[in-house]
Amino acid sequence: MKKSASLYVIIIACWLGLIAVAFTPFLEAVQNSENHGTVTMTLVIMSTLFIAYFWLNGTKDLIYTFYYFLKRKRFPLPPEGEWRVKNGSTADKEIVAVYCTFNDFNRSSLEACLYQDYPNVSFVILDDSTQKSYMDDIDAFALEKGIEVVRRTDKSGFKAGNLNNYLKHGEYDFFIILDSDEVIPSNFITRSLDYFAFYPNAGIVQANHVATRNRNKFMRLFSIGVDSHWPTYQTVKHHNGFLSLLGHGALISKECYMAAGGFPHLVAEDLCMSIEARNKGYFVAFAQDIICEEEYPISYQAFKKRHSKWTQGNMEFIKKYTWRIIRSKMTWFEKLDIILFTYSLPLSAFFALYIIINVILLPSLHYTVTYPIWLLAPTVMFLFAPMLNDIIFYGGGKVRPHRLVWYLLHTVLLYGSMLFISLRASIKSTFGKSIFVVTPKEHDFITKKDAFIASRGELLFGVTILAVAYIFNHTIISTIVIAVPALFSVYLARMANTA
Repeated sequence: MKKSASLYVIIIACWLGLIAVAFTPFLEAVQNSENHGTVTMTLVIMSTLFIAYFWLNGTKDLIYTFYYFLKRKRFPLPPEGEWRVKNGSTADKEIVAVYCTFNDFNRSSLEACLYQDYPNVSFVILDDSTQKSYMDDIDAFALEKGIEVVRRTDKSGFKAGNLNNYLKHGEYDFFIILDSDEVIPSNFITRSLDYFAFYPNAGIVQANHVATRNRNKFMRLFSIGVDSHWPTYQTVKHHNGFLSLLGHGALISKECYMAAGGFPHLVAEDLCMSIEARNKGYFVAFAQDIICEEEYPISYQAFKKRHSKWTQGNMEFIKKYTWRIIRSKMTWFEKLDIILFTYSLPLSAFFALYIIINVILLPSLHYTVTYPIWLLAPTVMFLFAPMLNDIIFYGGGKVRPHRLVWYLLHTVLLYGSMLFISLRASIKSTFGKSIFVVTPKEHDFITKKDAFIASRGELLFGVTILAVAYIFNHTIISTIVIAVPALFSVYLARMANTA
């Protein structure tokens, strides 16, 4: 599996070209602040560096999307039956599918996974549940289907500990990771083996996913983002960046797993294991034509919990894996790909620092940074750059235009309202221990009162931002984009009430 640096050469070249154009006004802004003291100049430099970093991430999103849609018909796929051609049989390897659950057993999802066209496969339920109702349901299902159930008394290590408890002692050649809501197609194993045959140094084959079984308005609206995100970003990462195991819907060789030392007992166990495997010479391959099903978070509250887990996991990853990435054998563009994607989620919390600098600190020093008005153009463009993929993906008639606009507006609200969660989770993980938060799979009707209570953090954050902006700047214009999504959190919290 040979990866090309061409994509990141283009990204860096475009970004440096933009920085070169903006260099003079950036430099003038710093020089103009010099006469106002070291503190003021330092704050202006920090503000300018943040803009440059924001532009780099925006450039990445734009180039990634354009690159995929320009080349998507030229990305190679392994021929059907590649494993049989090279190995003479499709059933000579022992496969085990491990289903991970923690008080979220989904009988219908697991049952749908059982029907594989590969005969030499067994299923094991790795149950970390603590609620008796779930444990009883699992035992009944396992007895009915003849499936082994494994439970452990030491529940350390989150999902990684659960997996390692079984996998380090099991007898198998490959294993499949199934989350509680996972549904894999009947040809999952046979087609995944084709990828292993086509890419001899692959240790993990990560399948594509779509969001299905949408049971309410919240799930139906936002789930279309899953269907567009997976093929675009993971396909490009496969060829031009660092592709990670994404936690579920993947076939992994025992050889790769053992070489990597198993799953590190961290919240982002999938990403960390992928890096360990890469350092041992194994790659993750993306199977765009293997379509698995997952469920979108059932509610705004569930989405917040998942976002908090991802932020905490990535912050923990930054603390413990940054030096390992620097020292790793990966190519420079793989390392940069990890930094731009993985570091951006918790670092978005540092946007709060940018707000504090420009809304509080500089105004309190009676200083305002002035940039040419044209510099707003790339900033606004990059603010909406992550939506470009959805616009192109669904712009060809897959989604009606009014629904696409409605979705994009709500996406701004949904992800914009996550700034408070990102900030809280980043602080918690920076100064404490990251926690693996299981995304809830069930939702109860939420009243207006309950929605206000559940969203009190976001509401207080939004109101505070507006108040501070008005006190220090006598205007709220500069913080509307940040505050308004937070104030819509009550509306988002009640969307799941509509079937």
